Amino acid sequence: MKRVLTLKLLPIVMVTILILVNSGCGGVQQVNTNIHIPELDSSLDHDSSYVEGWKKLKEGNPREAIKNFQQSSTTDERLFVGFGYAFLAQNKLEFARRNFEKVLEINPDNLQAQFGLATMYELLNENKKAFQVYSKLRTLYPENAWVKVRYDSIKTSETENYLKQAELYKTENQEDNYIGALETASWYSPEMVDIKVEIADFFNSKQEYQKAVNQYEKVLEKLPHNREILMKVADVYEKMNRFDSALVIYRKMQELRPGDLHISNKINELKIKFYESNLPPKFKNIYFKSEINREELAALLGFYFEKYLEEQPPVIITDIGGSFAKEYIIKVCTLKIMNLRPDHSFDRFSKINRAALAVVINALLKYLEKNALGVYDMQFHPLEEVIEPVDISPLHKDYETIKFLVNSGIMKSDAQNRFNPTRDVSPSEVLETIKKIVTSIQDK
Repeated sequence: MKRVLTLKLLPIVMVTILILVNSGCGGVQQVNTNIHIPELDSSLDHDSSYVEGWKKLKEGNPREAIKNFQQSSTTDERLFVGFGYAFLAQNKLEFARRNFEKVLEINPDNLQAQFGLATMYELLNENKKAFQVYSKLRTLYPENAWVKVRYDSIKTSETENYLKQAELYKTENQEDNYIGALETASWYSPEMVDIKVEIADFFNSKQEYQKAVNQYEKVLEKLPHNREILMKVADVYEKMNRFDSALVIYRKMQELRPGDLHISNKINELKIKFYESNLPPKFKNIYFKSEINREELAALLGFYFEKYLEEQPPVIITDIGGSFAKEYIIKVCTLKIMNLRPDHSFDRFSKINRAALAVVINALLKYLEKNALGVYDMQFHPLEEVIEPVDISPLHKDYETIKFLVNSGIMKSDAQNRFNPTRDVSPSEVLETIKKIVTSIQDK
């Protein structure tokens, strides 16, 4: 019992040491009264010392707040939050960072700590990092008014700033700087599709096809039925020998114009080129099916995210001996992107519905975010208006996951805001979701 108590107090002692070292510098400390101190969760406010400390923070007295927090016996997670904001209010940003990061080690979903880090980035004029945090929070907590205010503020000011820079570079014929400024402006305001088209056309003309297709795909997220953009992106995919992606685009155009002979002929032409590629025949067949099973989903995830999936000691799977996607199934199950049954079977021939796909995609995103540090960035822009899936109860076990994926634009609801969780998923729908994630990744 004594040992457990000692371990429980160790993180608090570490924070206290930080406080003592930092407060020993002497002098009058400046207090930043411009930062936003969030409200406490009333359901957790049972510790009087912690409540009093938070009150002192709200009153602009972080030194007294720290004294109260030192006397508190609340959880480590809440103590680190309190100390983080106390240091933030004193402009001791490195101490604030350490405490907020400690919180997120304990609970990666802690809203107060994430907001604290974003505020710290703003104080350091690191607006890109702040905006990345606010973008995620805007998607996770769309009703939070303060998150919306900070997200909109940075978005507006940075977009205007980089558009002005772009105009200046354009008049000076600094082509690379001009496109770079446009890319940054577009990153902050992805709904401005004219900018994306201009960037994409530029890269297409320079034969930088991957950069061009990334922009065209983002335009299609906003204008999915725009024939001109559909033709451009399909043409670029064909130039890149990515016949699978070109086929997906042409089949979408065929749905819009079922009697178009040019589109039908192009699909047949691309099928021949696709079947001549080196992919296994069973993998190629996925693209021409109307629905997808677990084996095929694992194959697509493993193929398109192969360079991001690390090698780990494999789990044992009992029923995939004859699978064409055996290696991919082992990898995505080992990394817990897809799950196994208790008897270690994969059940590879079961169909995938939209709710099941949402769970898998959410697990994939968590894996990618966990491994992104120092390697690549991921950025999803929340929808302008919050969508509440009308055909799923808020009590549904996957409600928050589905709502997040819809409002981040990764998966779609229909025109009536229905998610249709039990509907079987088509390969083209999976590929569209995969492409959105792939184009959100920016390698460093």
